[in-house]
Amino acid sequence: MHEKAERKQHITRADLFFLVLCLLVAAVFAIGYAAGRREGGTLRITCDGEVIVQSSLQKLERNEKEDAVSEKVRYCLLLYTEERVSFVWYEVRPDLLSTVPEGISYNLLAVSESGVSMVAADCPDQICVHHIPITGGGESIICLPHKLAVEILGGTETETLDGMVKAESVSKNLRKEGRHDHEKDG
Repeated sequence: MHEKAERKQHITRADLFFLVLCLLVAAVFAIGYAAGRREGGTLRITCDGEVIVQSSLQKLERNEKEDAVSEKVRYCLLLYTEERVSFVWYEVRPDLLSTVPEGISYNLLAVSESGVSMVAADCPDQICVHHIPITGGGESIICLPHKLAVEILGGTETETLDGMVKAESVSKNLRKEGRHDHEKDG
């Protein structure tokens, strides 16, 4: 029993090899993630499928800084009436009590160099307000009660389609050709 107590635990070469291998795998994944993330170039805001705003993020950010410490933030206030959706850009955060007419629904977005975020909304669940800021191409914030989608499109002019949209597009093309979804080229 005395011999067991005196045994020292040493790090073996196998332990070191395993540790280095784990660090290399983690580094490869981190580099792959960073390289695969595209910086977005265009902000698109849609309501019920209709494009309300589509503009270059660089134009919206206006990289003008009043001092070196603070970054420039612009605010987009979206107002919903029964007939339409309107928006107004502000250089400073608007006072919602004096800006939004009573009985009108709203969303307030903040656009800056660090990302786009929903800072206020009158929807009941507030999920859009609690969403983290979006910064890269393909990211979005959705407000379901207002049927609002705020997206950053990739740095190129072409947008990427998700799997459901691609499948729907293929299905429509097949129907135009007079075939059904289950029939294959053959």
